[in-house]
Amino acid sequence: MSYESHAGSQIPGAVDHGGGGRVVVAVVPQAQVVQAQVVGQAMHVMPLQNPTSQAWQQQQQDVQGAQMGWMLYGIGCFMCWCLGPCGPCFWYVIACMHFCKPEEQRRHLKQERSVACCSLITAIISTVAIIGLISLYVALVATAANEGSSAYSYYRYQSYYYR
Repeated sequence: MSYESHAGSQIPGAVDHGGGGRVVVAVVPQAQVVQAQVVGQAMHVMPLQNPTSQAWQQQQQDVQGAQMGWMLYGIGCFMCWCLGPCGPCFWYVIACMHFCKPEEQRRHLKQERSVACCSLITAIISTVAIIGLISLYVALVATAANEGSSAYSYYRYQSYYYR
């Protein structure tokens, strides 16, 4: 049964329950695909999993661990730029959080592992750089002390002879 709308078009599936001029309309439109166009590369879509399954829980744990790791990595970068040697501490903590877990649990945490490896490499490189800079500074101060020269005595010497 179909009824005519106010605009004059036919509405399929309209049902009249009669009596008192009341009309209840149930419209179920049919979906039609006119044209499908794929742009770019197709993405891999994970099948829906049961939220209570162990695989789903491991995947969620991996995603959450990776998100927390990247957040701490960013804080470490900020701390490295602002407070110097404090930044690598965050990066070492990220690596320890991952590598202190049992082997069988780490095997399923691929995203968290990538964050942990990235932060560990960054921490090692920055630690070596900090130690190198401190060693260079100590060597410069030691050679300046052995020669008996300093910036103050150099400027005093220059000002004495150029009067």
